[in-house]
Amino acid sequence: MDNLELLIPLTYIPGIALLIMSTSQRYIHLDDTIKSYTPEQCEIHAEKVKQELRRAHLFRNSLIGFYLSVVCFSLGSLVAFLIHSWGIETSKTILETTSIIGVGLLVFSVISLSWESILTLNILKRHARGDREDDSE
Repeated sequence: MDNLELLIPLTYIPGIALLIMSTSQRYIHLDDTIKSYTPEQCEIHAEKVKQELRRAHLFRNSLIGFYLSVVCFSLGSLVAFLIHSWGIETSKTILETTSIIGVGLLVFSVISLSWESILTLNILKRHARGDREDDSE
């Protein structure tokens, strides 16, 4: 195995970094929205707050998946590169295993973001219809 092949998983990291940045921005915006509610508003709009918290959980889960995938790709390449440089032939197995785990974590993160998008669309549809089941003003 060529030494450069051991670094291929690292090429995913810039794309993951963009996903982390955009997801973090959306998470920060949601965090600001939730923090803007007073305790009284939380009681009045309990269902709305519950949905926003569900979105926050989905964002958190996706960010954790992205972070762990970066760890898998980075450590997998590093360990495989070091083992290969020592002349041990198991580096390909380590690289393949960590790459599969990293891709699995990416898929998990994308699924979490997809669920968040569906939830957000449902919230927007209800708002557009004028549903106010949690408004008791």
